[in-house]
Amino acid sequence: MGCCTSSPHSRRKYRDPADLDEVIESPLREFGNYRNGETNLVPNDIDGLPSTHIYKHLASNPDTLLYEAEIDQGSAFRCCKPYIICFLVPVVWVAALARGSVAFLKGCTCDEVICWLRKEYSTRTFFRVYPNRIEYNVPNLRIPFGFCGCGSWNADYIKTNPFDRGAFGFRRVKAGVFSYLCGIWPVYGETLARQRCQCNGSLWPRLGDCGGWWCDEWMCDVLCCSYRYTGLADADETAFAAGIALQAYFEGRKISKEDMDKCLEYYREHISEKTDPEGRKRDVCCEPYCIPICSCSTCYEYFTHPQRNIPYDEEDPRRTQELVEVYDTHKDLRDKQVQTYKDFTGPVRKSTVCKALGCRRVFGRRGFIFCTEGCTDCCSKKSKDPAPPFRYGDIDDINDASVVLRKLLGEPPMNVTYHRWEWDEESNQFDLVPPAEGNESESLTNRKVKSFKDLRTQSQSTG
Repeated sequence: MGCCTSSPHSRRKYRDPADLDEVIESPLREFGNYRNGETNLVPNDIDGLPSTHIYKHLASNPDTLLYEAEIDQGSAFRCCKPYIICFLVPVVWVAALARGSVAFLKGCTCDEVICWLRKEYSTRTFFRVYPNRIEYNVPNLRIPFGFCGCGSWNADYIKTNPFDRGAFGFRRVKAGVFSYLCGIWPVYGETLARQRCQCNGSLWPRLGDCGGWWCDEWMCDVLCCSYRYTGLADADETAFAAGIALQAYFEGRKISKEDMDKCLEYYREHISEKTDPEGRKRDVCCEPYCIPICSCSTCYEYFTHPQRNIPYDEEDPRRTQELVEVYDTHKDLRDKQVQTYKDFTGPVRKSTVCKALGCRRVFGRRGFIFCTEGCTDCCSKKSKDPAPPFRYGDIDDINDASVVLRKLLGEPPMNVTYHRWEWDEESNQFDLVPPAEGNESESLTNRKVKSFKDLRTQSQSTG
């Protein structure tokens, strides 16, 4: 990726769409040296991907809006957190003086508690996915005009994160961040993490080219290995949509709004845990011996999501049709989000300590004590070989963005090749699936293991 070298243009050798104007004697873009994360599989030669700002080298129209995430209406109360008491400490005052009063006060969002609808915070806040970037806006109070009551009250603060500047995958943050109440409960909205490097897995060999490490683990969610987007109503779906757009960029595949809608429909019907909590349950460690905790459903419903009424009478000329629509939209979103939290987030994800932390096992990938899987492959793995498979299969392993794109939108461009490890029922082990003859990759939709439960049971039997 361009951000991984001091001279990005000297490494960018691919031209989309998929170099089809050139004679291809062998596949150019190969995938498999890095283990897949929850959403994406990173190409081996990521430095060669085209610049997201040279549009003629991109397969898709960069102005196409693929997905806009739903904003959690409780994000207006994100200033009401227990750690706000830290502002009473003199050390924080010194930091405010060093940073500057205007810059420091920009982080103050207390006016949103009252003015979330009246001052257009709700309609100006967005998170959008494009074929080459993420765009999001978190408007803030203008200093000092907002306090004085003159001029426009808030200023847009739009940021753009292009896919060639530290985007290797997306995932929902389970716990341990300041954007959650006490680091556990997402009463202000869920948080999405963007992985900043291609490392994924355990600390096994090839540390020099970053072939291992644990960058999809909980520690990276709370430290500096990921960039976080807050205030989302459904971070899992948003992560999936962003991962689809990112993988299409990796492959040089053309993608449209209709393609994204098709992928999202498939996600809701076959992958999402929210639509089928029992059939697509993500296991957590220590079950069924878990310590129950409060789900904070009451706090979510009555504190961070209160009813908001139009402050003007029927005859008041300030009660415009647009104002009524804004309040009606807020009510619909508020009722929907409260019901989702009471039916799913609270009882399924935040009812016990283990569920709140989100660790799927004690040791191993997505575990409580980092990732230890792959340590036994030190002697068998050779340089340039595809990454060895994880010992314990998860449902996300067989439903990452590359698999979904291939299943719904067809094979990737002809110069794309995937090397995968898949479970073979006959040999009772993981086998490396080579690419098909020619330039097309072996389709993962034809795997012998038809369900995640079979894969999990069989993989654990060999562990």
